[in-house]
Amino acid sequence: MMFIGTFEHNLDGKNRVFLPARFRKELGDEFIYKFHASKYPSIQLYNADEFNKARDEALMRARTPIEKRNILAQYHMGTDIANCDSQGRVVLNQMVTSAAEIEKTCIFVGFGDYVEVMSPANYKKYLASITASNAADEQALEDEAAVYRQYQSEGKFLNLGL
Repeated sequence: MMFIGTFEHNLDGKNRVFLPARFRKELGDEFIYKFHASKYPSIQLYNADEFNKARDEALMRARTPIEKRNILAQYHMGTDIANCDSQGRVVLNQMVTSAAEIEKTCIFVGFGDYVEVMSPANYKKYLASITASNAADEQALEDEAAVYRQYQSEGKFLNLGL
C-alpha cells in the first residue's frame, strides 16, 4: 500500500469532503481518522491495519506507564471511524476540523502509509519548512565539500591515503 499524491477539495456545509479516489481504494470501506497535533495541525487518515501498526510501534517505545497513557491518548483522542458515502464523500467531525484549522479547503497529501489532511495555510507552512530544511542540508553539504576541497588542495589528505 502506498499513499502518494496531493489533492485539494472543499468541505461542504455538512462538513463533508470528497476523498480522492486514489486514497479511497487504499483506505477501504471503513477507515480511521485522527487529529494530529503538531506545528502544522492536521488530520491523519489510516486504514485499520496501519493505524494499529503505528499505534503499536509507538507503544513499544514507551518506557513508563505515563508515556504509554500519553501515546494512547495521542492515538485515540480526536479519533473516529469513517466511511465514504456513495458519492465518495466523508463526513469529518467539526471538532477535529476546527482543531486542524481547516475551514473550507482541505489539502490531502499521501504520506506513504497514511494520508494527511491540512488547511492550505498549514500546507504552505509545512512546504516552506521542508524547503528551508533541504536548503540548510544542501548548504551544510556544500560547506563540508568546500572544507574537503581546501584540505585536498593543501595536501592534508596525503597522510591518510586519500
